[in-house]
Amino acid sequence: TDRYDDIKESTVSDRLHYYVIGGYVFNLTDNLKFKPAILGKIVSGAPVTVDFSANFLIQEVVTIGAAYRYEDAVSALAGFQITKSLFAGYSYDYTITDLNKYNDGSHEIIIRFQLLPKPSRIKSPRFF
Repeated sequence: TDRYDDIKESTVSDRLHYYVIGGYVFNLTDNLKFKPAILGKIVSGAPVTVDFSANFLIQEVVTIGAAYRYEDAVSALAGFQITKSLFAGYSYDYTITDLNKYNDGSHEIIIRFQLLPKPSRIKSPRFF
């Protein structure tokens, strides 16, 4: 979709975004899970970006992890499963490009609330 802005005399185009994601949950011990993942983002006219992440889930309550966006940024994450339906966490993202001269990184607060209970009869590590 093209849009025209009379004030700036410019045209803006909407572009389709494509995402490819994959990951797996490894049960290292009864109380420790390892969750590596990869995310690819494709937008017409922009470079492809790829994120690699690795999270650890400790006793189904504490999550800690790190991520790397290819040639762009690194990030760290920590969070807690407060109740079965409520997760809270914090992450910090730091760019490793020349933009870090102008940006000290981004702080993110994470709140995830699950409205519907997970079905207990289906066990799938697909959504994590």
